[in-house]
Amino acid sequence: MPRVHEVAKELGLTSREVIAELNALGHPVTSHASSVDDDTVASLKEHLGDGAASPGRSDPAPVPEAPAEPEPQPEPEAAKPSLAEVRGEPEPPRRRPWIVRQLIELPLLILLAFGIAIVIKTFIAQAFYIPSPSMRPTLNEGDRVLVEKLSYRFRDPARGDVVVFAKEVFGAPQDLPWQEDARNFLRELLGLPTGREEDYIKRVVAVGGDVVRYAGTPRRLTVNGREVDEPYVFGGRDRASQALRARDCARLDMAPGDGGCIVPAGKVFVMGDNRGDSEDSRVIGPVSEDKIVGRAFVVIWPPGDWRGL
Repeated sequence: MPRVHEVAKELGLTSREVIAELNALGHPVTSHASSVDDDTVASLKEHLGDGAASPGRSDPAPVPEAPAEPEPQPEPEAAKPSLAEVRGEPEPPRRRPWIVRQLIELPLLILLAFGIAIVIKTFIAQAFYIPSPSMRPTLNEGDRVLVEKLSYRFRDPARGDVVVFAKEVFGAPQDLPWQEDARNFLRELLGLPTGREEDYIKRVVAVGGDVVRYAGTPRRLTVNGREVDEPYVFGGRDRASQALRARDCARLDMAPGDGGCIVPAGKVFVMGDNRGDSEDSRVIGPVSEDKIVGRAFVVIWPPGDWRGL
């Protein structure tokens, strides 16, 4: 049996036209390679008129093409499992960008540092600004000293210690607006002058139970009847500053004894190394130990004057 394309060649038609004619005659075929029996070929030739296409014949209806099947889409490649998934561990949380972490962490670090500074200032050590010349030549105006606050928790103040004590021993401090208090607090953290210093720094020359006397020309310090060598006194000697004798004890609320005054228990007698320019226990009396802020042990500013006390 001839095939569609052979019949088309014989009739001078295209395979599509032959397929259309055969479909119209009720002999459907599907492609140009389909076989056509002889009876069907004869019917087709008769239909077309002696084997030739009629000149006026209308074009056969086009065979509708079967819709093209959609091309299969490749399946998305499965994501490769992470090392944590392979090990059966939970995925770590995604980290924020570096700049975001910095913006979040910086205020926290500043707050933490500020808190640590407050704890250190309150319980361990603090820098103090020297506002006056009362401790020359040991300390000069503008020096900054570091004061530790731990040793007197375990021992009593000793003769020769350079101590800082609260100025409130001269009376209740003046109240300031909170803004001024906050400013002074921050400046104290850095050991900077506040313009309203409320702490004094002096040297302990006698402690509770000692009999102290400061008299003579030049002045000489005696404690419990023994003269004390004072190489730290400004100028090497004090010729005529405020003296301390038995007759001065009453005004200082001290008991007289052996030509001097007895330091009450729980208190210390302090004096500045610059005896001629120092407001100390010769004026205000002995200082209660609970008013002592701490012991100055090193000069930290200026750098060239770094030294222990």
